[in-house]
Amino acid sequence: MPMNEAQTSAEGRLTAGITICVILIVVYSFLSLPGSFDSYYVRFRPSPKNLIFIRYLFSLGIRAALFISGIGILFRKDIFRKIVIFIGLFTIATIYWKHPVEVYRKILWWQIRQGVLSVEAIPRINMLAWLCAVTSYLVDIIVSLCLVYYLTRPKVRKQFN
Repeated sequence: MPMNEAQTSAEGRLTAGITICVILIVVYSFLSLPGSFDSYYVRFRPSPKNLIFIRYLFSLGIRAALFISGIGILFRKDIFRKIVIFIGLFTIATIYWKHPVEVYRKILWWQIRQGVLSVEAIPRINMLAWLCAVTSYLVDIIVSLCLVYYLTRPKVRKQFN
């Protein structure tokens, strides 16, 4: 009796799609690490320091969960596939809070003070901050939707136990 590709993949080696998905998850979890608390704090103040610290820890926790889930997906554990789906949906639902426009405005002002951007950008700083935020929104939403879509396909779900 011939086996289909999903049955063979579930018993044998990982499919290329799962491998690429894991690589993307692991790379994203490292590239999106927030860095030091001091730099994180500067971006999100004047919010209370305790609130910023909780946000910082939450950000680290999400990245750790993504990294661990990526490894768990390599072992075909369904709980880790579900965690990545949840994080993707959570990211979409909370996208406005993940990338506040004010953070981009502060970064742009800093770049003007450092001479990276011309002072001619000052009249357009609000528009540029919104453009940066919307670009970040779109990237995160597209990546999250792609992950959710891929990990919920029947052929992909069959590979997990």
